[in-house]
Amino acid sequence: MTRKKEKTYTREYIENAVRLATASGNSAASAAMQLKIPVWKLRSWVREANQKLESSSDMEELLRLHNENKQLKEELEILKKAAAYFAKALH
Repeated sequence: MTRKKEKTYTREYIENAVRLATASGNSAASAAMQLKIPVWKLRSWVREANQKLESSSDMEELLRLHNENKQLKEELEILKKAAAYFAKALH
């Protein structure tokens, strides 16, 4: 029994196929027909792209929160030093 060799696609081809499938007014089925690829494969690529997009936006949010936390800690240290200075000046 021989198996068909699975066709490999470049990252650029997959990205372009996903863009075509997600373009306004286009469906995955019509894009798959245009590209002559199985619709299940294109839907899989779209699903993977959406998951990557979600995880990258989660990472961006995590990085933003980390930077905000760092800045707030620095501001808190400045305020503590200022409070200590003014408390010392009142005595």
